Amino acid sequence: MSDGVQLSAPVRLTDGAWFAQLGEVAVSIGSDDFHRKLLHLAGLCIRHDSSWIIRYSRVAPPDVLYTSRVPAEIVAFYNEKGQYIDPFSARWRRTGRPGVLTLSELGTESTEAVLYTKIFTPAAKIADEIGMFFSTVGHCCFGLFLERERGSFSKADIERAKLIFPALEDYHRSHLGQLFNHLRYTSGSEEEGLVQRPTLIRDRHLVEVFSNASWREAVAADDTIFPLVEALGAADGLETLQTRDYTLRTEPFDRNFPLAPGGRIFTLEAASAPREEIDYGAAAQILRTLTPRERDILILTMKGQATGQIAQALGISKGTIKNCKLRIYRKALVSSERDLVKKLTPFFPSA
Repeated sequence: MSDGVQLSAPVRLTDGAWFAQLGEVAVSIGSDDFHRKLLHLAGLCIRHDSSWIIRYSRVAPPDVLYTSRVPAEIVAFYNEKGQYIDPFSARWRRTGRPGVLTLSELGTESTEAVLYTKIFTPAAKIADEIGMFFSTVGHCCFGLFLERERGSFSKADIERAKLIFPALEDYHRSHLGQLFNHLRYTSGSEEEGLVQRPTLIRDRHLVEVFSNASWREAVAADDTIFPLVEALGAADGLETLQTRDYTLRTEPFDRNFPLAPGGRIFTLEAASAPREEIDYGAAAQILRTLTPRERDILILTMKGQATGQIAQALGISKGTIKNCKLRIYRKALVSSERDLVKKLTPFFPSA
């Protein structure tokens, strides 16, 4: 996301404008625009030309979540090449340490820093960057960046950033607390919410961001959960599957959800009654062997749609649908659609 908001001239930390923005940050805790408000607050007291918000992970590529006064082609260049030589990302991967850091401080400490200053910063017209890193959950952090087109950030700028960082970090922690409180009561009453319900959150790269103790206990006791999570997470449009002891549900997050932009939440509900002996591992294996197109066709088939309806929904020919179904039958070790539906119905309670 990007906009053309013009940032005002730097203000002193004793000015009314600073405290007014501080109030806006407090009000935005728990909302989608919290980190943008936080970035604007930091930018009020440090002169800069543009700004970014990037989500870093120690095990997955960076995600650009927001920019201000950054050309779209520069964001595209970062996503295509810059992210692989981003020295701030490299530092986070190595240390996982929150705090304040400038590009000048990084110097030539790594190959990434050297390549970044030779390839990306000239193209982006960046002379110096100052980043503030706020830990989230799992292996992740939010990086809030202020950039200058000319000159380096001064010692006074860096000291000011370090002075306000603890306060900004406390606001950030309060924001994360609000997000988790919202997740707790998204489904069911307080007593039945995510406080006790087994819950897993993954980012869009399928990396675990959060899991609670009840989730880990359930996975240890029911060895059919994990393979079905893998199958469920890879199938768009599929929201519910049955494990041996639980109903497994998933829901996608949009790109504005701070904990895992574009990721997914998985929850478990205890089975209401004992089930007949079924090979859940075999079902997961079938789902994993299907191509994305075959999964789409399987999901629509399990929802009772005919070949013509599926062809119209996916924008492909009936012949292609029929050929895909034959491949699905072979992988599922069945010979007809009726047998396929009968075999997989126990795993598709929402079909």
